[in-house]
Amino acid sequence: MKNIVYLFFVAVFCGMSLAHAGVLSRNAESLEESGEYDTPSTSKRIIAQGKQFTTPILCLLIPESTNDKVCMFDLISGDYLGDFIIDDTSSIPQYDLATPINAVQGPDQHIYLSDQIANAVYVFDEATGEYLYTYADTVDGLNNIRGIDFRGDHLFITSGDDYVAEFDGPHSLVRYFIQDGSDPFDILFLDDGTALVSDIQGTTDNVRLYDTSGTLIQELFSVNFPEQIQSDAGYPADTFFNNSFSSQRITSFQIDGTIIDTIPFTSGRGVYKLDNGNFLATNSSGVFEVDPATGAIIEQKYTGSARFIELVILTTGVNENDGKAVGLTVHAAPNPFTACVDFNFNISKPGMVQAAMYSVLGEKIVTLFNCHTYPGKHYVIWNGTDDKGQLVSEGVYFLKMRTPEQEITEKVVFLR
Repeated sequence: MKNIVYLFFVAVFCGMSLAHAGVLSRNAESLEESGEYDTPSTSKRIIAQGKQFTTPILCLLIPESTNDKVCMFDLISGDYLGDFIIDDTSSIPQYDLATPINAVQGPDQHIYLSDQIANAVYVFDEATGEYLYTYADTVDGLNNIRGIDFRGDHLFITSGDDYVAEFDGPHSLVRYFIQDGSDPFDILFLDDGTALVSDIQGTTDNVRLYDTSGTLIQELFSVNFPEQIQSDAGYPADTFFNNSFSSQRITSFQIDGTIIDTIPFTSGRGVYKLDNGNFLATNSSGVFEVDPATGAIIEQKYTGSARFIELVILTTGVNENDGKAVGLTVHAAPNPFTACVDFNFNISKPGMVQAAMYSVLGEKIVTLFNCHTYPGKHYVIWNGTDDKGQLVSEGVYFLKMRTPEQEITEKVVFLR
């Protein structure tokens, strides 16, 4: 994608204060003037199985390589919601899903899907799941590709040919961001533009940290055949997860390489921490809800060879200004809520945005957001806790969101 307007920014997740803000999806937007990196949100619009989503909702996307498609799963329970992308089985196919690995959202809201056997990254419409174009493929020298991630409008593609390729647009290879003898399987960019990479070289399998230029900073810890690296939505700047195929474990770790915990999981691929506190993990047999304390399987959610897990927002709302927000608008869902409430908001121009929760007495409960924000659609999640992390009582609460020109109040009801 060349010359893409930056549309999204996220800095707070599940009621965490700004001190805990960080990477939620897999994007880090470059601020060219300052040289710093901010984090765009993931937000998309889809129609799946003939059902149109008219209210923004969060869900997870997981490619599945038994039937070659991309499925949707519930963010809280991990339940299967339906199919988003299916293979083109026409007589003259526009694309060929052979082993889809990783479906991420670009800064243009489209869905970018890597396919390991097709050696291609395909782009799909965020409203319909329809194929749009091929972003990169064997013409660009791609082979045995796996995890992908955006930093700003540049897409980074991991390859079994021992490199991470950087593209600044369709079929526009900039360079090999990493080519140091490692065998990268996944890449996750952080707020500051540095990157976590899973290396499956064989004798040196590990999770490692690279600087903004692609130079190795540190090998964080050794693990056999590490696959997806994911951030913790609750503490995205502090805690990360890796699912390992050969070591058969999910590792929780910090950015300095400190291992917080490990739990067993057979032949692991993808991993995500659900809003209910359990893990959602994938392997060749399917998608599983996993107890984070013991590794016990709570429930199998789906049967099929499942891959990496990514968080997205689903919404089909387009207003009279061709999708551009007018002033400041906000919508809360679900409402009433029992676990988390998602505040989806639009702004029409860049500037400071402040958001905080208040009681019916006007007392401030917690600050959710206080950042310079780009035009477009964004979201903030509140999990019903105060600024000390304590769960509040049932009742009515108010979100107050401010820009320099406008203030909006949104009423929500918390049920325990």
